Amino acid sequence: MMKRPGLIAVFLMGFLPAATVSAYVLNSGNRWSDNPYVIDVITGPFQSHFGLDATRTMHMARSGLQAWLNVGVGFSTNLAFYNTTSSASDIEIEAKTCCDGDCTSGCLGRATNVPFSDNCALDIYKNTNSPQSYSDDRTGTWDIQSILSHEFGHCLGLGHPSNPEEAIMKQGQYAFAAYPKRFPRVDDKTGGQHAQFIADYPIRVRERTGGAWTQVAKTSGSVGVATRADGWSLVAYETDPTRDTTSNVAHLAISATGGVSPECINWDEWTYDGVAVSEDTSGGFAKAFLAANDGGQILVYRNIYPALLGCITGTRTLTTMSSRRRPSLAYDAGTARLVMAFIDRDRGLLRLSTSDSSGAWTTPTQLNTEWTDAPVGIDCGYWAPAGANRCFMAFPSADGTHLLRIAEGYINASGNYVHVGTSVAGGWTLNVAPDLQIINGNRLEIIHGSTDNTRNAYMYVRDCSSGCTDSTYPLDQRTYVGGGISSTKLVTAAP
Repeated sequence: MMKRPGLIAVFLMGFLPAATVSAYVLNSGNRWSDNPYVIDVITGPFQSHFGLDATRTMHMARSGLQAWLNVGVGFSTNLAFYNTTSSASDIEIEAKTCCDGDCTSGCLGRATNVPFSDNCALDIYKNTNSPQSYSDDRTGTWDIQSILSHEFGHCLGLGHPSNPEEAIMKQGQYAFAAYPKRFPRVDDKTGGQHAQFIADYPIRVRERTGGAWTQVAKTSGSVGVATRADGWSLVAYETDPTRDTTSNVAHLAISATGGVSPECINWDEWTYDGVAVSEDTSGGFAKAFLAANDGGQILVYRNIYPALLGCITGTRTLTTMSSRRRPSLAYDAGTARLVMAFIDRDRGLLRLSTSDSSGAWTTPTQLNTEWTDAPVGIDCGYWAPAGANRCFMAFPSADGTHLLRIAEGYINASGNYVHVGTSVAGGWTLNVAPDLQIINGNRLEIIHGSTDNTRNAYMYVRDCSSGCTDSTYPLDQRTYVGGGISSTKLVTAAP
């Protein structure tokens, strides 16, 4: 039997529910079958045309495809990215000048499926006679990562639907005003899963300090896990038991002695992009996720009490907040408030809102000018170097570097977030959520995935047990957690 000082849950990536009428269009592409399925990124032209070095270009290409994995599009093969390989490839990505010789049109990219194969050519065009500029960091008119995500959709086997407007496969603008085009929506997810496969990944848990992994369920989206001081844990996720491309919200409980409850499914709730979970003000747990529609409103269930028998779904609240990615939750014991971090729907700016036991949420506070295209790893608790409670957040920057960033702040007496500062922690990740945990009041543990083809996951540590006087937050240790993780999202939990 496992004892639970805390859990790490590892899973393998993201899935949506289809609660709307689908209008996706399938084209003539075939399911990807070569193993490995090689994606060759010709990085040189991206430097000459757009001023983007090889590192930024590779991270953008990986994140452009990762956006589809985030919403539960599955593959029967291993995906492998290379920078200008001389070997045979299945997709070749290149930047070119003009589209069929037309240097003034709005043609920004093109993906061409090779007949009777699973191969695809993906081109990004620079229209030299057009005044618009291209970038990966909001300094230009066109967002290259959005264009890449759209063109990858064609390589998956999707065409242009006539609606809905929210779908990234609908032909349209990819300017930063249309930043949401980085995020596949319900219709995109449903089409992608029909064109390829529904992701179906095992959820495995272990003690935070090590030990064997134990599979407790399967998911097609990101997982949330939280542990109370008494050792009880709640694992929340999305599941598609009927295999019909709809993702129901579910959770299960794990007792302090390692007992695992049956799966508790909210059959009338669907979501995509995963479920967040945290301790709650009531002493139970709370979970949060996006409504399964293109409005992206955030739903919260509170007063969930774990048990090995029975199914306690909790109290439902539809908030007025909305996002493109799943929210993140933490409990701040200093103010006895539930804290929710999320990215806004338009520009990816980070915002925080808190709630007391009444269920009312504060007006969201903008986190400085920070923006990202991934859910945020967040934890709140006593932090000895500050002599007070702090909330820390870990997230990738949304430009091509995707450098891991750490933000520090606290919740004041009015329930509002007060920002202290943000530091670049070093290390690269993709547009998937890292996770962060405060341990013993003097140690930060941050888990995120590598950006190479191994899909390894690592834990970084900021150890302040002997005091931390600097403000740059260097990461003192890097520990291997697991390899071959198909979508590099991990969640830690510790009381």
